Amino acid sequence: TREVVTCHPETPVTDLMALMTSERIRHVPVLDQGALVGLVSIGDVVKSRIDELEHLQRDLLDYVGAR
Repeated sequence: TREVVTCHPETPVTDLMALMTSERIRHVPVLDQGALVGLVSIGDVVKSRIDELEHLQRDLLDYVGAR
């Protein structure tokens, strides 16, 4: 990769999904004040998003069931 695309620890998962899709990349280094602090893979992003959606689904089912 000629130009490495990076993110920050606070970068939202949805932004990472868009970035990885538009740039067609599978891994993004995470920088904090210029220092490498981690590496996010597309698998990490997908898992996080699935977990988030499953949590939302449980909350909605609990709400509907509580009525």
